[in-house]
Amino acid sequence: MTELLPLKHQNASPLQMQSSSAPESISPEIISSWDQLFSRISIRSGMRISFHHHLRMGDQVVGLVLKAIAERGITGLIFCASSVMGPACEAVAEALRAGTIRSIETTGVKEPLSSMILRGEIDEPVVFRTHGGRARAIRTGELPIDIAFIAASAADHEGNLNGTDGKSRFGSLGYALVDVEYAGQVVAVTDNLTPEPLTYISIPGSRVNAVMIVDSIGDNQGIGGGSLRATASPIHRIIASRTRDLLLALGAVREQWSFQAGSGAVSLMVTHMIAAVMRERGIRGSFASGGITTVLTDLLEEGLFRDLWDVQSFDLTAAESLRRSPHHHEMSAGLYADPGVAGNIARKLDVMILSAAEVDANFNVNSLTGTNGRIIGALGGAPDTAAGSKLTIAVLPAVRGRIPTLHRQVRTVCTPGRNVDIVVTERGIALNPLRMDLEKLLADAEPELRRGLIPINTLIEKVHAVTGNPDYPSRDGRTVGIVEYRDGTVIDTISASAENC
Repeated sequence: MTELLPLKHQNASPLQMQSSSAPESISPEIISSWDQLFSRISIRSGMRISFHHHLRMGDQVVGLVLKAIAERGITGLIFCASSVMGPACEAVAEALRAGTIRSIETTGVKEPLSSMILRGEIDEPVVFRTHGGRARAIRTGELPIDIAFIAASAADHEGNLNGTDGKSRFGSLGYALVDVEYAGQVVAVTDNLTPEPLTYISIPGSRVNAVMIVDSIGDNQGIGGGSLRATASPIHRIIASRTRDLLLALGAVREQWSFQAGSGAVSLMVTHMIAAVMRERGIRGSFASGGITTVLTDLLEEGLFRDLWDVQSFDLTAAESLRRSPHHHEMSAGLYADPGVAGNIARKLDVMILSAAEVDANFNVNSLTGTNGRIIGALGGAPDTAAGSKLTIAVLPAVRGRIPTLHRQVRTVCTPGRNVDIVVTERGIALNPLRMDLEKLLADAEPELRRGLIPINTLIEKVHAVTGNPDYPSRDGRTVGIVEYRDGTVIDTISASAENC
């Protein structure tokens, strides 16, 4: 049975629970003009500033802050974000062109930043870290943050913050919590200063230097945007049903099991199918974790899982659940996946369903770039959870838009194959040779499932016989991206190439 961390105390701060060295409570200044803010905090050229992406496609805070910084002639900043999405990408691109920012550290980017990187328009290579790797680097001092800018949907006059109240509520502040704990200065940016003390506190005011009041931090309708998507595809249904059947044949869906699924379409469908099995068989799981959706909060309400551990809320129902349910827990990126945190949630996972852009003959997973080399995704927490989970299954269609997703070697290694146990596609299921124990467990599986088992190299040949061998762009250009594994080692690089743009 999976051992769980104790439940959070009612209204306790997740940040306070992880640190025993909180400073004395001193109320931060409440500020309503950028001139006043920058006269109160210490900011200078060359500093590292950080942001989180919980508002995802609706974020406006990055743009507001960078514009205010640029107006003061500050240059050469290192932009460190848990991810860059939506309007934030355009704001960062503009700041790069103006020289306000000189380099980027993140887990993923979207356009127009993707093309800027591949064209070699950024002087320094972009450093891509996993969510757990980023938390580790901040904790160890490898990634020292000078100023953390925290988008908060609510703040009170003591400087306490959360993401669960107010017109712009978005839910968990999990990715920001590590930044707040270790940053030299912390600036909250909010559009909701409450007259009464907050009843739910994510970040205590003792950690905050200033609270900046703005008209809007963003559009919370965008928190479900980006990689999160539903599907009605017949191919996706085949993959999801095969994954469900595998889990059942392996005995993974059992009393008190723990589970996480990625944000991809197939992963979400697998969650729906597994829930139906649990409901039918009366199975109760211990916890589900990661980015939390309505699907998972419904399972919590129904009692199919006892707890949810939430590093990022993907919709407003999840945000509301976090605010009111004592079994829905806000967790930091450190508690989620920092490899140096012995009790991290990733290590307690029984099953991880992994979304992937590509998989290769060695079971390496690429979630960052396409076959053509373009940056289309992020490292996210996939490498962290794949390493921690007892069973990791990568799910993906064998072909996307006539381009194969299975290759002799992936374009960019993000999750090493030693941590991927099974690959499931509509054209076959491949077991990692490192997990021959799984083949023994499947010896008595249904004949139809057994017929779907195929060596990975045979599966690749089968797919390429249909699509033809893809053309792979050259990797001879200068290095424009560095892909770090969760322990800080370089696992791959991304090269500039005119063919990508």
